[in-house]
Amino acid sequence: MLTEFLNRWPALRGLVDFVYPPLCSGCGAYTEAVGAICDCCVAQIDWLESPIPLTDIDFRPTASDNTGTPDSFPLFAAGAYANPLNQIVINFKFKGVTVPAESIAARVVDMFGEKIHKLAPAVLVPIPLHPSREYVRGYNQATIFATELARRLELSVNESLLYRIKKRRPQAKLKKHRRLSNIKSVFEVDLSSEADQPVDRVILVDDVVTSGQTMFEARRCLMRVGYQVVGGISMAHAV
Repeated sequence: MLTEFLNRWPALRGLVDFVYPPLCSGCGAYTEAVGAICDCCVAQIDWLESPIPLTDIDFRPTASDNTGTPDSFPLFAAGAYANPLNQIVINFKFKGVTVPAESIAARVVDMFGEKIHKLAPAVLVPIPLHPSREYVRGYNQATIFATELARRLELSVNESLLYRIKKRRPQAKLKKHRRLSNIKSVFEVDLSSEADQPVDRVILVDDVVTSGQTMFEARRCLMRVGYQVVGGISMAHAV
């Protein structure tokens, strides 16, 4: 990443800052703050101090689910999807401003790291984009965020385990009652991706979670082949 490159070659930082002045991803003001989020925006973000229980409104036990798997799991979201965090996420997701993923991941781990480790996850799995959408964007924002989280949690990331087979309208553009049908049957599991690292306890990672139906559809897909999804992590939670 650019930050790591500049830390290795600090003499180039002044030149880069001259050509591309460091601006806050939330308000656009000049800032030298680590993570491209100025102190003013940090103070304005509604940081969430407790995990949010997500409930699967379409939960149906499978034949292999004979243990009474609960229909909810905790979401560890950094903050509420409101100004300035929503602007930070938009810039991260659509404009390639990925540096804030580092500071927000650090915030999540500071707030929830102990609780996350108590769930004994084996791996972080980012919610995948459809290949065509990822090609146009050039990256999957959930994978970038998961990588920053994994480094701090001392966990691994498996970005190949789950993949998207159908391209649908973005969930954020739909009314709440349409999101469940829109996300149905869009994921598949690549069992060959775990050949070198078998796992069974997964935490899903995404940039924004609203109703949670994207994560629950991913959960259902993983449960069908024997995985346990013990939690989710996101940069923001939208009501």
